[in-house]
Amino acid sequence: MTSQIAARIERLEKARNAETGRFVLWSDSDDPESVPERVELCGLSHEECLDLLDEPEVLQ
Repeated sequence: MTSQIAARIERLEKARNAETGRFVLWSDSDDPESVPERVELCGLSHEECLDLLDEPEVLQ
């Protein structure tokens, strides 16, 4: 039974660690009263995001 609990804890810790860094808290800097929102990060680098913005479909 103890090994099952240890295995379950290990799986939960791995799942938590997999999500670490994938979310940030963001709030509107123009509104000091704004409540921070949890925003999921896309995983792309800054350069990759800028490249996507240069795509013809986005520029239209």
